[in-house]
Amino acid sequence: MNKDMLKTENLNIGCERNIPEIYSELNVYFQPIFNLNSGKIYGYEALIGHKNINIRNLFEIAKDERSLFLLDFICRRNAIKKAAEYKIKDYLFINIYPEALISPHYEQNLTDSFNFPKGKIILEIPESTIFEDYNTLVKIFYYKKLGYKIAIDDFGLGFSGLKLLKLLKPDIVKIDRQLISNLEFNSMCRNFIDFIVSISHEENILVLAEGIETLYQLETVVSCRVDLIQGCYLAVPSENIIDYD
Repeated sequence: MNKDMLKTENLNIGCERNIPEIYSELNVYFQPIFNLNSGKIYGYEALIGHKNINIRNLFEIAKDERSLFLLDFICRRNAIKKAAEYKIKDYLFINIYPEALISPHYEQNLTDSFNFPKGKIILEIPESTIFEDYNTLVKIFYYKKLGYKIAIDDFGLGFSGLKLLKLLKPDIVKIDRQLISNLEFNSMCRNFIDFIVSISHEENILVLAEGIETLYQLETVVSCRVDLIQGCYLAVPSENIIDYD
């Protein structure tokens, strides 16, 4: 197949589309993250969406078609560019695919191009992927030295969590949303969140509870002393920056 064409039958489109065309249709949405101590916005997570295509499926197909780096680059570029246009002064959370992170061309000076400070960008890396490739771990330390902040995403369900906290010392851990969504049905989730908060705070790591969709979930994570909160119960993703302060 031509490398510039993407068979989208697996994406429920039913026809071939040009890869640059699909990528040009990607939209950036910002979901605010709130600081429980101050009650103010701590930052925004940049979420990428397409009106017709599931973004997870798109990344899987991009991986198969060896265009993962291109897709990841476009998502990061669009997020940083739009954040700069909105003159966001808070932190910008960006999801990262580890396969793209280890590319020698990853950084591409995007922050300099759009005059957005590296220190305001938080790279989200899934817990389950960090130990899959030693180069990923090396790159994480490299980007920390450059000034980027690191968040471990989907934290809590892997066996490497404690080791990661001691070795990597991330700035933030994002509690796996499965723990949040099951709070009403499984008391063990509350105990596990308490444990995550306790060990993270011992290492001066902030804890973010994401995927909050009910009042009960909000009240529970607040009682667990998490630092940051995010979810549709608080604010839905939007193409525009909304002032909640």
